[in-house]
Parts: sequence; C-alpha cells; structure tokens
Amino acid sequence: MTWVRALTQRDLDELRTLLTKGEKKRAEWQYKLHRDNIIISVPVIPWNPKTKKPDPSLRYMAKFLRVVPTPGGPFQLEYMRHTGQWWPIFDAKGDIEAIAKFIDDDPYYGKSEPFD
Repeated sequence: MTWVRALTQRDLDELRTLLTKGEKKRAEWQYKLHRDNIIISVPVIPWNPKTKKPDPSLRYMAKFLRVVPTPGGPFQLEYMRHTGQWWPIFDAKGDIEAIAKFIDDDPYYGKSEPFD
C-alpha cells in the first residue's frame, strides 16, 4: 500500500501566498481546494467577434493548473490541455514551495499570461 499526503486548506493558502507575492496578475487567479487537489483558474478575456477587440464583459475563469498528491511526490503539477484533460508536468514535483518555484521560474506558467 502506498500512502500519499492529501492537500489541505493550509497548502492552498501557502501556495496562494507564495505565488501572489509581488505578482499583481496572479492576485486575479482563483485557487480552490477540490477533492484533495488545488485547482488554479485564470481570467480569460475573449475577443468580441463584432468589435474584433477584447471584451471584458465576456470575461470567464478557465482551469489552468492543478496540484495533485502523488506517490513519491508529495505533489505533482498538471496543466489543462486544449482537449480538456489534465496532463502532468513531469519536472514539477515536490512540496508546495517547489511547485510555487516551478511556476515562478517557468516562462509560460509564471512569466506570461496564459491564453493570450
């Protein structure tokens, strides 16, 4: 039998604190604890087909990243693929600090706006 550590509200609060420190855009991210996973959703402002410009009135939150418990982890980071399926980021494994550091250092997940 393999034991895995479940994610808690304390882990979610720690991750939110680590990621929003000094990052204004990440303050708009949503962090939710769902079935022992942390789901990170980001705001998306789609183009209005009539005006051909971004339309803030059409803004919605899209699932972007997920932290899951994993054997030998304790946690693994996954991203939402265009197919609607979660896919692991194999280099992002470890405790909450390691996951936050990976997101901070990664050019796509940490430095750029997703879905732009």
